[in-house]
Amino acid sequence: MDAAPLYEVFSSIQGEATRVGERHLFVRLAGCDLECAYCDTPASRKTPLCCRAHFPAGVEEIPNPLAPATLDAVVRRLDEEAGPHHALSITGGEPLLFVDYLRPLARGWRERLPVLLETGGHRPAELERMLDAVDIVMADIKIASSAGEANATPLDTVRAFLALAARKECAVKVVVSQRTTAGEVAEIAALAHETAPDAPFILQPVEGARFGPPTGDHLLALQSACLRIHPAVRVIPQTHKAIHVR
Repeated sequence: MDAAPLYEVFSSIQGEATRVGERHLFVRLAGCDLECAYCDTPASRKTPLCCRAHFPAGVEEIPNPLAPATLDAVVRRLDEEAGPHHALSITGGEPLLFVDYLRPLARGWRERLPVLLETGGHRPAELERMLDAVDIVMADIKIASSAGEANATPLDTVRAFLALAARKECAVKVVVSQRTTAGEVAEIAALAHETAPDAPFILQPVEGARFGPPTGDHLLALQSACLRIHPAVRVIPQTHKAIHVR
């Protein structure tokens, strides 16, 4: 793949899942095949005219799409100027739409930093092709009560995806809303326990979506339902929003 659409490249604090609090270099692809109701970066579904590279000295705009060498130069410069970093996070959008572009880049970045893939968890065939280029897989499994009916991932697809993700350090995240039932999250917890028994299972309260977040009591009930199935269940909100970083 000669070029791909990028939304932004930046250095910040990882605000989600098991690597929360670490300093990461983020590479955000533009383009997604889903339209989740809770998406916190809806603008990244479309390709902007330019990718915004957030350097310490200021933002630079680079015309889209970016050639691999151009993105690689941005990443290496940002790591030098804004680091050190614990890891490099590839996110989106949906990065697994761009495996042919990302795979050789990520294999090179792994010589510098561990590479974390943040993905929707609905493209197992693409994940299998990408596995040798990443160190960590963070799977954001989509459920109907928070993502919307049209975006929910079929259980067979979840099983296939997590079986692959378990070959790496991985975590399973489910965004939950006031509509989420214990049975809904328990199904995903059971699949995680079956396919990736060592993976942390994370319940993330939804923010800024039309369905609204669960109450504290509701969240405790959801966690209890999952803990009866999978021992490593954590509740982790989007902490980067609380500390006002990108």
